[in-house]
Amino acid sequence: MNRNTPSARADDRRTTDVLVVGAGPTGLMLGCLLRHHGVDCTVIDRREDIDPRTRAVMVHAAALEILDTLGLRTAVEDRGVRQLRIDFHTHHDALFTVDFTGLDTAFPYYVNVPQPEVEAVLAHHFTATGGRLLRGLRYTGHQEDEHGVTARTTTDGGSPDTITARHLVGADGASSTVRTALGIDFPGITYPMSYLLAEGTPLEPADPDASAMYIGPAGAVSLLPLPHGTVRIAGPVSPESLDRDSELSAQHFQESVDTLGHGPGLRFERVDRIAHYQVHERLAERFTHGRTVLVGDAAHLNSPAGGQAMNTGFGDAWALAWRLAAPGGDCRAALLADYDHERRAAAAEVARTTGVLPLLDAMRHATTAPARSSVQEALTGYAEAWSQLYLRYRPTPQDTTPGPAPGDATTWHPALPARAGHRLHPGARVPGHRPEPGHHTWLHLPGAGPDPTHLPPLTRTAELTATQRAWLPTGTTAVLVRPDGHVARTTGADPHTTTGATAETEKEAA
Repeated sequence: MNRNTPSARADDRRTTDVLVVGAGPTGLMLGCLLRHHGVDCTVIDRREDIDPRTRAVMVHAAALEILDTLGLRTAVEDRGVRQLRIDFHTHHDALFTVDFTGLDTAFPYYVNVPQPEVEAVLAHHFTATGGRLLRGLRYTGHQEDEHGVTARTTTDGGSPDTITARHLVGADGASSTVRTALGIDFPGITYPMSYLLAEGTPLEPADPDASAMYIGPAGAVSLLPLPHGTVRIAGPVSPESLDRDSELSAQHFQESVDTLGHGPGLRFERVDRIAHYQVHERLAERFTHGRTVLVGDAAHLNSPAGGQAMNTGFGDAWALAWRLAAPGGDCRAALLADYDHERRAAAAEVARTTGVLPLLDAMRHATTAPARSSVQEALTGYAEAWSQLYLRYRPTPQDTTPGPAPGDATTWHPALPARAGHRLHPGARVPGHRPEPGHHTWLHLPGAGPDPTHLPPLTRTAELTATQRAWLPTGTTAVLVRPDGHVARTTGADPHTTTGATAETEKEAA
């Protein structure tokens, strides 16, 4: 498939500010954001072209906001299917819904779009804005000193070369060679059952506005509408685990899915692709090592529930780009340390909100009206969590209720934050806020003007919207928002009284 993706050839030797290993969606998004900040960036990948397999699919609201900042949202949406909700169907005809239409954003929905299409949009934009994309180039290791990083590379033909950079970023997936070279552990678990997957034309048209989860007595599958009337059906159909090298026939897939008891709605007229795979939950023991940073699947893996993988990688890129664009020295070192702390916590939270097996089990057993009402109530907060609009990097006064123990089926409600309870404490994301590249923003109540001696240089100012005012903690008159849209600190009626000042704001103010 010709994606018309411009790229430099692998034998172009380069020196760059940031070298990104891996031209998947996270690596390319980081490249686009770095170019948006005016940072010189080179992305390398061992593949000669985009992998045509559809892997990740969902693009949620926070990622749509990032794409809109780059002017790419429409291009991505044009290649996908806009979705308003996720419906959960049980074999005893119960229906539960996660509705995304009430989110605080200009884009209260998500988009099902094949990952190769997203990569094609990002790759074209990256090279069109001056980024260098070198394909057919394999990373084999690197050395680091006080001046930067020297990465060793080789082509498929075995021609060795080096690329020098100020920073190196490993965006090279679950089997990351960058992470392995750093000796960073990647602990976690592998689900005991195999996930089955098929794509093609369904026997019955899917609901155009919703993805769905179909739950049976011993398994479940998701049905995701894709462009051109096709769908993906995938999930842990049964507790069995297939051998890695065994082949899966269309007949075996269909017979397995039929055991869920949902009839022709989960049958294909034509199957275009079929596969099986294992699901992992893993979290790198650290995301930074000197001048090297991990992002995306190289740093974390989680359940496919809620379609979080690509979105969490985009969040990594968004959080990292402005830090790599900051002035050098101790300031950037502190910013990268904060990236490590914050994004590891964010990845752990994603793992918590995608661990839905106990919830699915509760749906299976919700056969009475009160039980079904309880399950639907428990779904409150999933749209907020999966949209990643309301992400909080640090605990707030609202975080007083402990979550359930992992795998505890008796406490399957994970206590997700409801939209009504969102508050702009330090570390909280400001949904819908559009920061300018590299600039902090002072959002304030009318008349609460900023004290320029207490703000980072080049800070922008704006009045809080009515929605944002409702999120202010008691006594707060203004918030300082970082370039990634998260609150750095809050200010009360006395502008000299602040809470939550972080390392980056203190250093930049200095």
